[in-house]
Amino acid sequence: MRRIFEICLSVVVLGLFSGVAFLNFYRINFESLEGASRTLRWYFMVLATAIVISLAAKAVFRSFPIARIFLVAAVISFMAFSYDEIKMLVSHDEIKTLVGDDNFLKFSVGCWAVATLLIGVLVGIFSRQAVVLPTMALVGIIYVVPAAMSLVQARAHPVTVNDPKALALTARRTPNVYWIVLDGYPRQDVLQEFFNFDNEPFVQSLKGLDFTVYDHALASFPETIFSISSTVSLGFLVSGTGSSLKMPPSAELYRAVRGQNVVVNTMRSMGYRYIHFENGYDNLTQCPMEGAICIKGNVQSDGGVIQFDEFNLAVLSKTPLMDLIAAFANRSADQSPFMKGAVHELTNKLSSVPEHGEPFFLYAHVLAPHPPIRFRRDCSVRVVTPDLVDWNSKDRSAFLDQLGCVNDEAIALLKTVVQRDPQAIIVVQSDHGTAFRGQFKKPFDAWDQLDLKERFGALNALRMPAACSSYAQGTVDLVNTFSRVLSCISDRSLPDKVSRQFVVWHGDMTSVHEYRMDSE
Repeated sequence: MRRIFEICLSVVVLGLFSGVAFLNFYRINFESLEGASRTLRWYFMVLATAIVISLAAKAVFRSFPIARIFLVAAVISFMAFSYDEIKMLVSHDEIKTLVGDDNFLKFSVGCWAVATLLIGVLVGIFSRQAVVLPTMALVGIIYVVPAAMSLVQARAHPVTVNDPKALALTARRTPNVYWIVLDGYPRQDVLQEFFNFDNEPFVQSLKGLDFTVYDHALASFPETIFSISSTVSLGFLVSGTGSSLKMPPSAELYRAVRGQNVVVNTMRSMGYRYIHFENGYDNLTQCPMEGAICIKGNVQSDGGVIQFDEFNLAVLSKTPLMDLIAAFANRSADQSPFMKGAVHELTNKLSSVPEHGEPFFLYAHVLAPHPPIRFRRDCSVRVVTPDLVDWNSKDRSAFLDQLGCVNDEAIALLKTVVQRDPQAIIVVQSDHGTAFRGQFKKPFDAWDQLDLKERFGALNALRMPAACSSYAQGTVDLVNTFSRVLSCISDRSLPDKVSRQFVVWHGDMTSVHEYRMDSE
């Protein structure tokens, strides 16, 4: 009877230790996820794998009690998803200099492997002591309970999200509308000043396609979720004044980015179909569950190779697997396991857009040229660690190569759109600029003017039908983009907002600092 109890308790310990990472992941991200199903699927897969490997180990080490094997499996499962913490511990400049940048990933994986092996051996040795099993059960509960209570409390008090009301506009003309966002694409003068890069050929190509390019366009926020939410809300979203400025809850912002916003609702009220292009990489721009025609880009495995979207990457990046692939894999471009988020993926799907009926409003958020730096100048693919937040200053040159690839593919895309749909409204813009000055390593209220210019200086270009040329005049910041678009459609001039710039504190994702930028 005692033996059965020990086996059962050891399985509980395995379940607790295997679940810590997934519970914390879901607690942090539940507002942005469509339910818990994918997180649970991952958890049960890891737990089942641990049990199967434990049973296989028992078949080999027959004299070793299965309860003790389960305890060893528990700590290994826990350590498997603690790699990012170990990597952070060894990520000091002195260590990187000592081992070399090219060898740092291998060094990090080696440190994790040694730590995991050492802890596994120690648990295997000391697990013969009767006190170890209940102690590990208690430790597992201590890890799980606070996160579980926090999650239950958050779910018990869900955020009330209001459906944004459509503007009272009537369509006087109904051109199709293409909104193409090139994530993290800097403004021309920013590229010249901070990168010594002449982007004039790209700008002239846009003008040659009858785009108006706005030389002083600014984002209102330096991050995608806030910037896109602001653009589609025709405003700044902040409430309060001075030091008490606040952003809406994340749940409201995710809904806005995924189609529940003023612009989309207004377009629908004027008879437009909303088409959402999912780039297959980042979770933020995934298709909404309802209310949109969904076109998926690079979301299928190619040639039998497993490919990962941001959700899978977020989970697996807690393990050494991603760094192992980047450090040791020798794959060709066609065999890269990571979603590419490239412009040509939209081009490849372009012919299917009109099949859903006209007029339509297409929102296509393309991850490039935002890091990771996965494209060479010729658009061949580099196998890299899929980090969406790493703006490493050493990657400046590689970023420009990736930008060159994006330029070529973007012009090819736009030529196709103009040829097929010459009367369309086409918006090509970024959501923010680059951050190679290390802005996000600084306090959110301590950016200088150069930090602001690099990050807020954003690409914005607009192509209107000839009858709407007057609505394309002047400077158009991102927040005013759709005031101009809706003005064209309704033939009613909507007012612009005065430019404002905000940075949100990552501590609570709601506190905001407003900056005053120097005049250009």
